[in-house]
Amino acid sequence: MSSLNKKLVLAFLFIFMFGSFGFYVIDRATKSRINNIGIIGQVPAFSLTNFDGSIVTEKQLNDKISIISFIFTQCDGACPIMSDNMSVLQERFSSSNDIQFFSITTDPEFDTLSVLTDFSSKYSKKNNWFFLRGNIADVVSLSEQGFFLSAALLPVGHSTRFVLVDKDSNIRKYYEGTVESNIYELQSDIVTLLNQE
Repeated sequence: MSSLNKKLVLAFLFIFMFGSFGFYVIDRATKSRINNIGIIGQVPAFSLTNFDGSIVTEKQLNDKISIISFIFTQCDGACPIMSDNMSVLQERFSSSNDIQFFSITTDPEFDTLSVLTDFSSKYSKKNNWFFLRGNIADVVSLSEQGFFLSAALLPVGHSTRFVLVDKDSNIRKYYEGTVESNIYELQSDIVTLLNQE
């Protein structure tokens, strides 16, 4: 074997070994990141009404990654920022059918189905974002006991966090819905869960 051929073989072996090691490192890092998105709890049973009049229950969360928030349409503080950020996420994952979004109103007395319909048309560009309402006592219970979020002095006292829920309806992580860096973190974690399959 000529000297040139030996060098080519050695170069090929080096590239192969380096590439294999690279794939191993990426695989380990991905698994480590998934494991770091621990399970906080399970989404409880609920029944709320979507802006189109359809009933949405916890079964809607099966087999999809879900991002959940609590807002109200008359809010002029955090809610528009949260809804804008949710809209950005919806747009970034517009090609995926494995992701869905939920905004639950903390002011069901004002936020009728028609109000939520108008609100939906302002922010959502796809039919995978549900704007939900229900009895205020049920909303408080879902927020506090279901998602472990504050729900004092509603409508204004709602949590501004987004909740990441996996395809098995496990609550995985919280993100401040008004902070851009948190939205990027959420986006990255969504990709991680998508790659878990």
